[in-house]
This record gives sequence, C-alpha cells and structure tokens, in this order.
Amino acid sequence: MQSVSDLAALLSQPSKPFEQWHPSLCGSLPIEIDCHAKWYYQGSEITRLNLVKLFASVLCKEQGAFYLKTPAEKIAITVADAPFMVVSWRYEQTEQGDVLCCTDNLERVWLVTPEQPLIMQDYQGNEVPYLQLPNGCSARVTRSVFYQWAEEIAQADEQGYFIQSASQRFYLAN
Repeated sequence: MQSVSDLAALLSQPSKPFEQWHPSLCGSLPIEIDCHAKWYYQGSEITRLNLVKLFASVLCKEQGAFYLKTPAEKIAITVADAPFMVVSWRYEQTEQGDVLCCTDNLERVWLVTPEQPLIMQDYQGNEVPYLQLPNGCSARVTRSVFYQWAEEIAQADEQGYFIQSASQRFYLAN
C-alpha cells in the first residue's frame, strides 16, 4: 500500500515553476472559459482536447485574474467561474486511509487533501463544492458527482455533512 504523497506523485502532471517565472504582461487573448469549463477562442469552442490540455498546463490565477503564463510572457484570459469541472471520482487506499481521487473534465486526476481541499462557494445562488487546485485554479464539482457523494459516501456529525479523504473531513453542508 502506498502513501498519499506517493499516490499524488504518481498522478501529478509535470508541474510548472510558476513562482519562478516573472514575465511581463503582454495583454490579453480572446480566450474564454465558460461556466461549464468549455474553452473558446474568438467565440468558437476549442474542441481539440490536447490543445485545451496544453493551455490548461500554463493556466494560473494571480490577484484574482487568470493568465496563460510562460517564462517569456503572461497573457490574460477570461474565466466565467472555475476553469475546470470535477466529472467523476473514486477512492484509492493509502497508508493514511482512503483518499478521494477526482477526475476533471480534461481527464486529469486530483486528490482531495489538506493541500487541495474541497471548499464551499456560491455558484448561481447555491453553495457548491470546489476542489482547490495548484496555481490558484479550482474545479467546480458537478451536480451529478455531488449527488453521488451525498448518496454514497457523505456522513454527518454535529457540524454538518462531510466526506472523508486522507483522514480529513471536508464539509459539504451544515
């Protein structure tokens, strides 16, 4: 059985050293990510998954704004809500207990841990869970995944309903 950190290393994408890059802002691009985490260029949906994954690999949020950032340039883009969506999930057993693995709309797997917690935020007047991701990004949990969690794995205590991952509680509702 592996540890949570071993599992995270196995699942992680090669990370970019965003904190070491200090490019100048080069303006903006007509790239928009809508509230369903679909990517558009000049109003046309980008349907090539590998191209979206490439853009997503250099996406970061700094001081409330989203950028595509490389060592040479930083370009602003528009994001309506969260740039990604959690579309499926599973549990993996680790030395620290079961860990919740969430798959996003780009087929990347993220672990729910204290470093990448679930937090509740307002979305269209409702409190919904968002998975906090590296570089200031997040993934909104889809309604179907939220309902699956509510039916299959949610527990309750005096503070409210929660799911457990990596021996930590993440509250979904009071």
